[in-house]
Amino acid sequence: MTSGRNWWLFFIPVVVWSTTFYAITLQLASPTTPAYAVAMRFALAAALLFAWLRVHGELQPLGAGAHRWAALSGVCAYGISYVLTYVAEQHIPSGLVAIAFTLMVFMTPALSRVVWRTDVSPRTWVGGGLGVLGVTLCFLPDLLRAELSAAFVPAMLAMMLAAFVSSVAAVCSMQLNRMAVPVTNYTAWAMAYGATATFAYAIVADGTPKLDTRLSFWAAFLYLSLAGTLLAFLCYLTLMKREGAARTMYISVLSPIGAVLVSILFEGLRPQALTITGVLIALAGAWVTLGGKRS
Repeated sequence: MTSGRNWWLFFIPVVVWSTTFYAITLQLASPTTPAYAVAMRFALAAALLFAWLRVHGELQPLGAGAHRWAALSGVCAYGISYVLTYVAEQHIPSGLVAIAFTLMVFMTPALSRVVWRTDVSPRTWVGGGLGVLGVTLCFLPDLLRAELSAAFVPAMLAMMLAAFVSSVAAVCSMQLNRMAVPVTNYTAWAMAYGATATFAYAIVADGTPKLDTRLSFWAAFLYLSLAGTLLAFLCYLTLMKREGAARTMYISVLSPIGAVLVSILFEGLRPQALTITGVLIALAGAWVTLGGKRS
């Protein structure tokens, strides 16, 4: 069973990432393109984390090997994954984006098994299956009403790739844990590498950056940078170090479920029978996954 202390590490990313779906809507229709917004978000988070480590005397030099793993993790998690997600969301419903990311509950343990020979219990597959089914049922009414464009297949492939590279980033973090690199240190470097890669993409794809002047944009930006990036990812990566990938990846299932609940509370969403059923099935999957022995 997950310890009481580690439950907080699980609970915080679920709650925060459930609300970031809503926060991102405050940045839509902005002269600041999504790629630049994401790059600035991770750059600010990395700068603050570096500053915190420096002030507290906890900033440690990384060896060449650790830098390579941190760079690969950062470019995948904070670069490629986010860019592909934003590109895909222009052509497919957000429900399909959520469903694609829930597949990390299968991809990450499977990839960890192939690369690091970690054990994967049957509870992981059963709980993950229930999670994917639950999220699918939550968004099924919207998906059935959606009109799919000709770019549907490329967009879905982009989302599948985004989920896969996020799993690659998680496996890289496992290696950094094996190398005894402090989570805060490799996270700072990974975010810096990811921000640099995303800035490079934004310059090529979007040209000269333009800054939004709306207060709502910058309020959302600060929330996404501080809570949605710095706080949530540190909890997420620390939890992975303590509890293993199988349990940690279930955050990708419960965050979309939390986003549905946020929409019910703040956006007037009226839940249907499938929505309620999906939530219950996803919670059952969480009970199965989180109730077993840690990997």
